[in-house]
Amino acid sequence: MLLLLAVLPLATFFVTKKSHMKRKWLYTGIAFGLVIAPVSLALIKFTFIPVIGKLIGGVGVVTNLIHGSVGYFCLMTAGVMEPGGTLSASQMVTINLVNAAIWGTYYGIIGYNIDTGQTAIIPEMASASPQKKEIPVERRVS
Repeated sequence: MLLLLAVLPLATFFVTKKSHMKRKWLYTGIAFGLVIAPVSLALIKFTFIPVIGKLIGGVGVVTNLIHGSVGYFCLMTAGVMEPGGTLSASQMVTINLVNAAIWGTYYGIIGYNIDTGQTAIIPEMASASPQKKEIPVERRVS
């Protein structure tokens, strides 16, 4: 069921592309950040399928190691949750909401930078060095 959340960033991308919005990558980044933690948790469930499920589950494990733990550590540091305890469903919802706020902001900033061309990730968009103007040289005839 959580895997259906992966449709949200795809739908956001196609809607913004079709309507020719200026901030296509901003909205897509926010949508991607909102769902990355629950989708990575859902991908882990594929490890029970024999061949291809192990690969998909491995991708889920890696993405969940990166995206899933940030919200937990933020809530643990703030004193909302105790470390080492078993997590209930309401605590998982709280962790995923914190993850959505953190990663939605993070990927939204990346998308905004792509939209405005303020990134060095894509070389065509980055203006690393301004073009040099040629100074005409006068020839003197003696």
